[in-house]
Amino acid sequence: MSRALYRTAISVGRWACWMLVLVGLGLSGCQSWNLRGEQFAEDEFSSMPKRLRPFEPGSEAFGVSNKALQIERNLGFR
Repeated sequence: MSRALYRTAISVGRWACWMLVLVGLGLSGCQSWNLRGEQFAEDEFSSMPKRLRPFEPGSEAFGVSNKALQIERNLGFR
């Protein structure tokens, strides 16, 4: 009985070790991904709405992508 328990403990330990390795590799690889996408290039026309419409307190941005967040930020939302 103890031999079967020992084999089970070793197989569970190996499984847990492999899972930790895979999770570690997965988390380290996701750090370099840009999931929100690229932004627009900053130029004189992108800063014009900031001068015309100042920041509106109490507003929050709803954009998901970087481009949507940049548009909302230029229109006075955070």
